[in-house]
Amino acid sequence: MRVRSEIIPQKDRAQDAESLQIRKSQVSVPRAAIRISLLALSGNAAVTGTHHLVNSERIKARFGSYHVQVLHQDAATRLASLCSRHDDTDICRTLAVTRFASPTPATLAEADALIRQGDSIGSTLERAGQHLSREIIVEASVPCGEAFTALTGQTVKRGDLLSLRLYRLDAGPDPEALMPYATIAEAHHPEHIPASDEAVLITELGRGDWGADAELALEALLTALQ
Repeated sequence: MRVRSEIIPQKDRAQDAESLQIRKSQVSVPRAAIRISLLALSGNAAVTGTHHLVNSERIKARFGSYHVQVLHQDAATRLASLCSRHDDTDICRTLAVTRFASPTPATLAEADALIRQGDSIGSTLERAGQHLSREIIVEASVPCGEAFTALTGQTVKRGDLLSLRLYRLDAGPDPEALMPYATIAEAHHPEHIPASDEAVLITELGRGDWGADAELALEALLTALQ
């Protein structure tokens, strides 16, 4: 299967514009995952020159507000609810498990310190002048559990299908020499990113050679959803 790698350039300061480029690489992923690549191409693929917002910006633009609730954090992992606020209620729009690369690249240390204090990952790295690239490992669907229902203020029912994405985030000051920063597993509120009818349930997908951080991030997310 071919897996997308999305290069997110720094914003053009004069025009405040962004572009998204896509490169592809071969990885070892089960044949069943081929159907998942259709979701990636139909739902999120873009061409050079397409305006691209990081997740925090998309949540704020769609729902009018945005903030991060860090639910758990240690030296290696962060579990965070990316929320919008409505009538004094926080609605989780993305539940994200981040496995930080170790050691942290020296050029990312300043931004990393802010992220460890609870700031958003993508926007914080961008403000620090870093270039970003996402390499999508897999996209699938997963049933909503009681924990996610509670985080969404009962706006998503147990058993509703959620869009799930697992990817590696690379960053650095030189777009030609980006360094791994984190591996991230995300599940999304259906009003934010709906699950595609073509997406395979993550429980039906055989695991490929994704690496330890990807496996740990995914398992932590699936646990947190329940």
